[in-house]
Amino acid sequence: MEHLLGIEEKLPEGVVYYHGLLSAAARAGLVLGEVKERRNVVGVLGRNESVRAVGHGQLGDHRGYVVLTGTRFLVFGDGDASAGLVLDVPHGSIQGISLGKKTAGETLRLVLPAGEREISGLGHGEGHGIIKSYRQAVAESERYTARPPG
Repeated sequence: MEHLLGIEEKLPEGVVYYHGLLSAAARAGLVLGEVKERRNVVGVLGRNESVRAVGHGQLGDHRGYVVLTGTRFLVFGDGDASAGLVLDVPHGSIQGISLGKKTAGETLRLVLPAGEREISGLGHGEGHGIIKSYRQAVAESERYTARPPG
């Protein structure tokens, strides 16, 4: 795997498909880490799954990337692959989501069947972008499922 990462690092921008991760990071004003971190994120995404929004914050003891796709809310720990996926929640399992702002950054609060989870320390606008994109994804999904067949 290290050999493939070495090759990927030498490829020109745009050759490798990152499922919209780089453009979502750019919209949030985030600079993503090494290719290895990008690979850890896109490695768990489905073939047709794309990233809608991304941020960098703290969930419990884990500091890492918060990634919203069209169907899931994900949190990845920073660093090597052992940090890995910390939270994987389908949109349908999210009972509520809210945004708080503090001097230390934005805070997302998720209400899940197993209880609340709080992601703190998000950069300015990152939490807002995630919530806005989540609401758009849910609205699109509801429009799609509400259509009569035919």
